[in-house]
Amino acid sequence: MNLTPLGRQRGLSLIELMIAILLSAMLLWGVLQIFDSNRNTMRMQTAFARVQESGRFAMDLLARQIRIADYWGCAPDPGSIRNHLDTSDPDYVKAQDYLNSLGTQGILGTDDASGVTIGTKDVIDGTDILYLRGSEDACGGTGRMVPSSQAASIMASQNCQVAEGQTILLTNCQSGELMTITNVQTGGGGSSLKRTLVHNTGSLADGYIENATKDLQREYGADSRILVPYQRIYFIANNDTTNTPSLFVSEDSGSSQELIPGIEDLQILYGFDTDNDDVVDTWKVADTDPNEMENVLALKVQLVAASDSGVNADDLTVTDLDGNDTTYSDGKLRKVYLTTTKIRNRGQM
Repeated sequence: MNLTPLGRQRGLSLIELMIAILLSAMLLWGVLQIFDSNRNTMRMQTAFARVQESGRFAMDLLARQIRIADYWGCAPDPGSIRNHLDTSDPDYVKAQDYLNSLGTQGILGTDDASGVTIGTKDVIDGTDILYLRGSEDACGGTGRMVPSSQAASIMASQNCQVAEGQTILLTNCQSGELMTITNVQTGGGGSSLKRTLVHNTGSLADGYIENATKDLQREYGADSRILVPYQRIYFIANNDTTNTPSLFVSEDSGSSQELIPGIEDLQILYGFDTDNDDVVDTWKVADTDPNEMENVLALKVQLVAASDSGVNADDLTVTDLDGNDTTYSDGKLRKVYLTTTKIRNRGQM
């Protein structure tokens, strides 16, 4: 009996089946290798982009703040400033610190912090802390006027960024008035383009410094300025949620705010002018004497930015500005950023 081609088929042998399974497994393994390689490449690219973004933004922010530090505007001699603040107010210590440091102590620092707490955050041991002081022109350089030395209000331009409870210094280079703005009103002097800044006496909420007096020494015209003092402290601490390092800032020694995640280290060297020729003569860590820090003309800043998670990156040894080596072997991608920034308000440009 003749069999049809279909009838003559008897299936695959065991050896043929095993060879087919082996070839399929090898093909699948190759596909998985390509998939895993592409996934790792994507993770590495994402980590690299994050490290670049965090590092560049952090460095740009610090450099910009360093350049404008120690700016006191047209602040006159402290002896010609009338202090309207209530010295018995518990919060007056902030203003007293500003008066004492007026025109000085624009740059301070702590080298290799240990056991330091700022606000509610514990600074990571071995990192540096940067203190920047100065003042900002609240009105962007535009003028304002005071209608009477007895008035408890200042008519200012609409773009003056002054808030209720803020301590300001009103000055025209010859004299100044240190006081708290107790109320901000839109309009003034018959113009909707102005703001009325009230600096009256009376009680304020906790955290604000009350005024004891309101009478000004003189009338201040368009050549005057409204300066807002500040102190900003930059440091490295752990995020409460992820427990990973971030760059933080504290305004006027108050609560701390996370600025940029993924910044693991901050190291600073200060350029000192030792012979008063407006040129940096030596680089060293922060001096504990504020008077010595007055000779600082420039800063070298080093940051270490890290990825959020491990990406199988090679081990990395980083030598910081103090000459200390740190080896990272957790598989995270890291990049070191280094810049030198001149303080514009010190020495020659």
